[in-house]
Formats: sequence, C-alpha cells, structure tokens
Amino acid sequence: MRFMALCLLLFLAAAPAGAHTRLVVNRQTFENTVSVETELFGPVQVQLRKRGTGSVLAERVLDGPGVFTLSGLPPDSLADLELQAVPGRPSVSRLQDYRKPFSDYADWRISQGFHGQASHGDALNAYAVDFALLMGTLVRAARSGVVMEVIDGHPDQGGQRRSDLDNANLVRLLHEDGSMAVYGHLLQDSIGVKPGQWLPAGAVIAQSGNSGYSHGPHLHFAVQINTGMQLQSVPFRMRDGDGSVLVEP
Repeated sequence: MRFMALCLLLFLAAAPAGAHTRLVVNRQTFENTVSVETELFGPVQVQLRKRGTGSVLAERVLDGPGVFTLSGLPPDSLADLELQAVPGRPSVSRLQDYRKPFSDYADWRISQGFHGQASHGDALNAYAVDFALLMGTLVRAARSGVVMEVIDGHPDQGGQRRSDLDNANLVRLLHEDGSMAVYGHLLQDSIGVKPGQWLPAGAVIAQSGNSGYSHGPHLHFAVQINTGMQLQSVPFRMRDGDGSVLVEP
C-alpha cells in the first residue's frame, strides 16, 4: 500500500509550531477521496486546493482529533492537492475580560504590549502581551476552556535566531465562544495539562520559561480567532484579582 503525505505547518503562537493537520492520499482507494488527519482537540477549518491555481476543491470544519474523509473531488486531482488548515471555527472578535494568567505572588512587568515592535507586528501577535516573569512562575488559565494543544520538550535556551520561533513550548486553550488563548515560552517539562482536558479559570497550566525565540524568561499571552482560513490575534481586557485593569485596547 502506497501513501503520499503532504504536511502543513500551523501558525500558532509566534511562529509555526508543528504539523498537526495533514493530508493522506491513499492511491488504492477511490481517486476522488482523501483523508485528513488532525491531532488538535477541537475544531479545525481545512481547505483542499489545487496546486498552482489555488482554486478551492473542498472545505470543512473538522472536530478533532481524528481522521476524516473528504470525497467528491474532481477526477485525477490527487496529484495536485494542497492542504491548508487553521485552528478553530470561523468567528468574529468580541472584547472579553481575562484574569491575570499567573500567580498573584509573582514578580512581573509587561515587557512588550499590543503592537510591540520587537515581535508583535504580525496578525498572529499584534494583540499579544509579553509578561516578564521569573523562571518557574506558575502560569494559570486566564479564562475557562478546553486544552486544544500542548507542545513541550523544547529547552529553555532563549534562542535569538528566527529559526528558534519553532521551538517554544506552549498550550492552546479553546474557549466556549470559539476564541483561543495561547500561553507561550513555557518551561520545559512543566506543563501539567493534557489535550482534551477542561480547565476552570485560574487552574495551573504550567510554569513560565524561556523556550523558543526569547530575550529572557517571560510568558507570551495572546487571544486568537479564526476569521475564515486566517488566524488572527484580537484585543482583550485583562484584570487583576482586585478588578483593576492591567491590559486594555
């Protein structure tokens, strides 16, 4: 049995973070049918496009994880397929309140805010906030949700090269309105949650670290939505335990 796999890197926090949704073409099945496999726990919007022209041949929202069949493709199209995948269902931005995503006893400061020039200039990170924290500070859920993705195992080396964007440990949390919070640069082997697990606001997720492209230990926090085959960060309001505003648009 012969298989051909085409993989797409999903853009997650500050950079591509892994091939979690992939196309599998089985040459011994019907020519107009393919399988798409996703490891993400939650919705993933996928499109099959014709290579070269970019024309859309099929589109679906998959509720992962699992292997899903897409059929009804044009005859003899399998050799020219490209897969594009974006986490989440298409949704619209709504300003929401979030709690501070770390211990109340932490020593912290905002090292980079919305539209920061250092690394918050693209759509994925325009509304991200970097909190400078000591290594090992408890990171907590800023809002309740389901763990959609966990990436761990990268060392806390604080890489300064753009290639280090791929090496950040992170957790992606899916909220009930379809938005997703990303907690990035986590301490290696400190993540204590699993994909598919529901977390209440305030639950401990991991510890702050210095993995990936980082100029020092910090927590990268962003809220993202799928705007229709495009992942974008969106503005949010963050409050301290006493209700005072820490971050707002």
